Amino acid sequence: MNQTVNNKRYALIVGMGATGYSIARYLQNKGEAFHIVDTRTSSLMEEQFAKAFPEAQRYFVEIDEGIIAGAHEIYLSPGVSRDEHIITKALALGKSVIGDIELFLRAVDKPVIGITGSNGKSTVTTLVGLMLKEDGRNVAVGGNIGTPALELLNTQADIYVLELSSFQLESVTKPNLFIACNLNISADHMDRYDSISAYVMAKQKIFLGAKNAIYNLDDPLTHPPVFDGMMRYGFGLESGFADDEKHIIFSPQNGWLSFDHQKIVSKDQIKLKGIHNVRNALAALAISGVAGVSFDACKNVLAAFSGLPHRCEFIAEYEGVTYINDSKATNVGATKAAIDGLAAEFNKIILIAGGEGKGADFSELGKSIRQNIDTLVLIGKDGEHIAETVGKDINAIFASDMNDAVQKAATNAGLDDLVLLSPACASFDMFNSFEERGDVFSDCVHTLTERCV
Repeated sequence: MNQTVNNKRYALIVGMGATGYSIARYLQNKGEAFHIVDTRTSSLMEEQFAKAFPEAQRYFVEIDEGIIAGAHEIYLSPGVSRDEHIITKALALGKSVIGDIELFLRAVDKPVIGITGSNGKSTVTTLVGLMLKEDGRNVAVGGNIGTPALELLNTQADIYVLELSSFQLESVTKPNLFIACNLNISADHMDRYDSISAYVMAKQKIFLGAKNAIYNLDDPLTHPPVFDGMMRYGFGLESGFADDEKHIIFSPQNGWLSFDHQKIVSKDQIKLKGIHNVRNALAALAISGVAGVSFDACKNVLAAFSGLPHRCEFIAEYEGVTYINDSKATNVGATKAAIDGLAAEFNKIILIAGGEGKGADFSELGKSIRQNIDTLVLIGKDGEHIAETVGKDINAIFASDMNDAVQKAATNAGLDDLVLLSPACASFDMFNSFEERGDVFSDCVHTLTERCV
């Protein structure tokens, strides 16, 4: 729908999806005018936008430069690259291009915790929210997980916890967070970034202006720059840390997670499984401890929380074989973390992997597969690419669909073995989302085990 632009002051929203919708609602509630453009030819939410915002002009693919020039500010959805022609044109015109997180941070007057990382950020964000709630705090959780950040402004929370993606951080100037955490870095979204350095730089923006910085001792790419007035906290397996920094570590020797030498909880008391989830628990302890949460509240949550759907989610145990759904593992780092974290707990692992690789380099995954995987069942567009990377040392089987993959995995599994769906790829070549992929896997497992979902 294209209309003539009037002279009224207006903003321009780029992206007709869930985030764009939350921005439009926010501006509408403030009585501000806006236009909306989507870089695609159509949007599944177009009808929803038309009904909710009938006065807003809507455009697709391209818009006249005069509309960009007339906007007082551009609000960019995270799914739209800053390299899109509309955005490069706006930047060339000197326009401010920000996202919903920047708008949220301008409006909020309570402490904000931000959590990023290539993997585990949804789990850690959820854990921190639960720990704050268990401690009696009025907390709101959202951002890249669940509720869009701007919708949280209606909750009257005393503290906010945001999961933040690299795409969201690209369009933030200086977050000035109460607590900023970078969990880990592994190559992801290389179809959007021209180098791992560009991806790391986007993640590191989370630390700008932070009062407290939390980072992974075992991952140098997460270490924040040194800023005056910033407290630093390192978490990880027992390893080197600076004498002037507080640390939250897990000692394999005694099996305890400790905060600055104080034992908090043992690994056996944590319901989440795998060493990668020990790291997630350490990060959550660090964040919650800095936020003033009691360690009793932290322990209660860690003892009860069994994980999020599609993230190393237990599905079934049948004839001595465990089936785990890790469909959320849409990049190499996530799958490698799952494999390395779970390998010690099972006799052997049969891995189901493959999908849309997003331009990823599978060489590091190949090393982990050769070390820890007995049988590799491959699906999707880049299954062949993964097989080529792994080489002939691993029993690799190709499956036509998820049901075929589960059947072939089960055939190759025995007592005390694990069948793990952890694709290392996006789902869009075969499914609408990673959630649908995980649900189909779960359905296939339950059909195999003759149980109803």
